[in-house]
Amino acid sequence: MKGEIYQKIRELREDIGLSLEELAEKTGISKTLLAQIEEGKMVPSVATLIHLSQVFQVPLKSLTGLERGEMIEVVRAHERKEVERRPRFGPSKAGYYYQALAAKEGIDAFYIIFQEKPEDERVFFQHEGKEFLFVLEGQLELCIEEKCILLGPGDSASYESRFLHALRGVGKPAKAIVVVYGE
Repeated sequence: MKGEIYQKIRELREDIGLSLEELAEKTGISKTLLAQIEEGKMVPSVATLIHLSQVFQVPLKSLTGLERGEMIEVVRAHERKEVERRPRFGPSKAGYYYQALAAKEGIDAFYIIFQEKPEDERVFFQHEGKEFLFVLEGQLELCIEEKCILLGPGDSASYESRFLHALRGVGKPAKAIVVVYGE
């Protein structure tokens, strides 16, 4: 998936004739980060991919490599593509790893492992759409703006992703299914 994302982002940017500076202005993502993504030095967050898909006017699934299938899309466990959510060098800023599960008609699902992080290292994201998450294992802290709640195995939550939100494992890594919809 890594190579496909970087190549696809550069191709789409060049196809619509945007410079990195222009893309940075349209997405609100720094030129430096966009350059690192296109060079394969940084894996884009889901929020970043959503912003890019909106500017390129393509479905999110076309950037993640999960194109629209027939009536049903199946991703076998051994076929999931894992992406480490950090640069190839240095510590993880977001603190999570994800595998794309399936995408269909504006719904993208991910299996995510949220690393344990201290409270003062929360990373907040904000993007269009809505999210649903289901905790499979561990304790997962979900913060929306100033409010934080702790979720355990079997707990679920849904929220508007236009509000600042952060997720982190507490005590040990937490595993969850996260669905992003309404691109």
